[in-house]
Amino acid sequence: MFESNPFIFLLIGIVSTLLLLISCIRPFLPQQKFFARPVITSFESRMFIRLQQAFPHYHILAQVAFSALITSDHYKIRSQFNRKVTDFVVLDQEMKVLAIIELDDPSHFGKELEDKKRDQMLQEAGYQVQRYTQIPSIKQLQMDIR
Repeated sequence: MFESNPFIFLLIGIVSTLLLLISCIRPFLPQQKFFARPVITSFESRMFIRLQQAFPHYHILAQVAFSALITSDHYKIRSQFNRKVTDFVVLDQEMKVLAIIELDDPSHFGKELEDKKRDQMLQEAGYQVQRYTQIPSIKQLQMDIR
């Protein structure tokens, strides 16, 4: 009924062999290890804009490592803040920290004790820490951060 065409069998064999070779070689080819990701979430982006509106003459930094803000003579204590990041830092014209802003989204529920410890570290170092669950008004920000 159907005639066998050797060309079709040859084509199927070549394609199958290529697919097999690709699947065997692929693990040895360089693969992408690093991927770009947003620096801040959309919620944090709205807060960033609000901070800029409230403090147009100040500098607003996002995602600042605790290790850029605090240190300790004791190595063991440094490990407590080594990988922590604060949401925003407000700097005055002389680049001095005026306040540290934490914006708590729903992922912070149940982490109140951890947040309190983070705040205590920063406050012990002499920083004013403001924590918000919603984006405050410009007026509220200006009243809270002086």
